[in-house]
Amino acid sequence: MPGLPTSTPAPIWRVALVVALVALAAAAACGSGSTGTGSAGSTPTPSEPLAPWQGTLTTDTLPPPVQSLREVACATAKRCWAVGSTSATSSGSSGPALVATTDGGATWTLQSIPPTVGYLAGVACATPRACTAVGQMGQTGVGPGAILTTANGGSTWVLQTVPTGTTDVTAVECRAAGRCTALGVVAGRVTTLSPSSSPGWVAGGALPAQAAVATALTCTDGTHCWATAAQPVDVGHAIGIIAQTADGGTTWSLQSVPPGTGALQGIDCTPGRSSDSGSGSTTTDPAGAGATCTAVGTTATAVGGVRTGQGVVLTSANGGGTWTSVPVTPTAADLLGVSCGAGPCVAVGTTPATAPEGGVVVLTASATASRATWHRAAVASVALPLTGVACVSLSDCVAVGESVSAHLTAG
Repeated sequence: MPGLPTSTPAPIWRVALVVALVALAAAAACGSGSTGTGSAGSTPTPSEPLAPWQGTLTTDTLPPPVQSLREVACATAKRCWAVGSTSATSSGSSGPALVATTDGGATWTLQSIPPTVGYLAGVACATPRACTAVGQMGQTGVGPGAILTTANGGSTWVLQTVPTGTTDVTAVECRAAGRCTALGVVAGRVTTLSPSSSPGWVAGGALPAQAAVATALTCTDGTHCWATAAQPVDVGHAIGIIAQTADGGTTWSLQSVPPGTGALQGIDCTPGRSSDSGSGSTTTDPAGAGATCTAVGTTATAVGGVRTGQGVVLTSANGGGTWTSVPVTPTAADLLGVSCGAGPCVAVGTTPATAPEGGVVVLTASATASRATWHRAAVASVALPLTGVACVSLSDCVAVGESVSAHLTAG
């Protein structure tokens, strides 16, 4: 993706696969050779089930010419969309790919998008029929940014107008049956983009100037959102930062992250809950301060370098007021996506370049605020990463990557 600092190598595989997490205890079937749980940093053993996750891990082939997938969104356990790129040919360069499944990831189909789109970076769905994909027009890497929407489950995708000066759109989030929010570079600043009552999207507030490009976005309602972004420190290095808004993107403020945090590539927040001691009822925290958040990345800061870092997981139980680094298995060099929609979290990424396995899945055992106990299950025997994951239940997850993706269904 143009302008996106990452330690991920360029994709080289001709065919992308989809992996389904159906019973993570069966991960050995995909060539990992290790299953089960273990303490953070340990190697799981087959005798330790990956509770509470259920099902079996399966790998599915995607339709050609899809080469790699970057992000996935699931509106239901069965209906998901993923965006990525196609293989280059002797007559042309690689192009954008948008695929969909109606059976939880077992089979995928290519969907038609406008031919002027150059690449797609993100996708999010508000309903099983309404989705938004973002990226960039053309193949030059200088924009303009692209926003595509569908209102019929992907039968047709329509280009939206974006604010003048938008050179890239790199992240998007849609609340269930609600509005969508995107982050793009407008006039050199990472800026909030929102759909307007008239056709097209309009610019809102900008992130702090330190943010060069947004890498992920999560929202718990129409006003509270968190974003990970890259902050350049010199020509070849960037660190990760986290910004938060409590007014729908009009204003953003930086949050403090632990020392040693390198690039941050994914974030997911779930609403806080408060209990009424008198009635015994539980309601969603309206202020956002009680949101439980997880951000993932790496200690590495090199842009486009070899995977030499250590995976990073940051957690917060107070909406990012304080972030804490939790232990991660040393086999995870870089974590590129995270989903906490099922309660416990699933993070995906890649192992070190010298390891025989490529994609790695890291799991939590509980939905508690600390989420301090993480288990590991490697899912691919190729030296390429998993880049995105979406989980809607303990038996329904889809993970996607440069050569593999996966779906978790009840077995």
